[in-house]
Amino acid sequence: MKIKKVLNQNAVLVTDDGQEKVAIGKGIGFGKKRNDLVFKRQIERMFVMAPEGQLKLQDLLSQIDEKYLFAAEHIIDHAETVLMEQLNEHVLIALTDHLSFSAENIRNGIVIRNKLLREIEVLYGEEFSIAQWAVEYLNKELHIPYTYDEAGYIAIHLHSGRGDRVRKKRESIREVMIVSDVIQLIERELNLDIHSEAMALNYSRLANHLRLLMKRYYYQEYAVLDQEIVQMVKRKYPESYGIAKKIRVLLTKKYQMSMTSEELGYIAIHIERLRLTRTRPNQGDPESGDSPASESGHDQQEE
Repeated sequence: MKIKKVLNQNAVLVTDDGQEKVAIGKGIGFGKKRNDLVFKRQIERMFVMAPEGQLKLQDLLSQIDEKYLFAAEHIIDHAETVLMEQLNEHVLIALTDHLSFSAENIRNGIVIRNKLLREIEVLYGEEFSIAQWAVEYLNKELHIPYTYDEAGYIAIHLHSGRGDRVRKKRESIREVMIVSDVIQLIERELNLDIHSEAMALNYSRLANHLRLLMKRYYYQEYAVLDQEIVQMVKRKYPESYGIAKKIRVLLTKKYQMSMTSEELGYIAIHIERLRLTRTRPNQGDPESGDSPASESGHDQQEE
């Protein structure tokens, strides 16, 4: 096959059976020029993509070390095995670029903390577990001290690769930002650390409920809760209901996202759990017998 373009000393664009492909191999592009021959024994990996992806990959490989591409490919292979599904081809380019960029920051002593790490872990548990494995793999394989914060960023890339890339990534980031903003509002109002170990279970319940709330909002499938129960929640948990109303204002103003009175009631119940955990941390589930039993069942069914 003939070289159409040299990307770097280890990567070239070739024409093979009338199709453009990116061929990678040690020294494959060294001292070569257009129309020089490449033999299959020189090629370690070959990438074939749609025209848009091919161009982006060419551009990327002309600027970075291909070891990041190999690492990203290995992580994606592992993810596809665990998830038992094929990820969008664009995630290879995005993840490769991210790994290279992060490595450059690490070399320059720049550590970027992921303030949304906990939210990502709860919302995208499957992807986060794979991302944790990926961080260990990267540290061992590339000998670069990627931090635990990287697991959050890698998880977002993996999640966005499951389905429509642009829409999924936009929605993923939006979901994480909404959950983070709501959590911060509740922390301020109740003066507590929701990320603490004592709050772990109720934090997870709340974060998952918010994710389901967003899902229902997207598909216009609103929660059903008897109005008598809504009124009871409003009467029995005035502080939590008041905070829930502030959350509704936040979602409306910042994210143009509406909440029904039923959703307001559910959020208030979750906030009450957190409030009681704060005041009675050693008494097990603060919910015991004090909230509508149907609520937790609702979330489990939705999940």
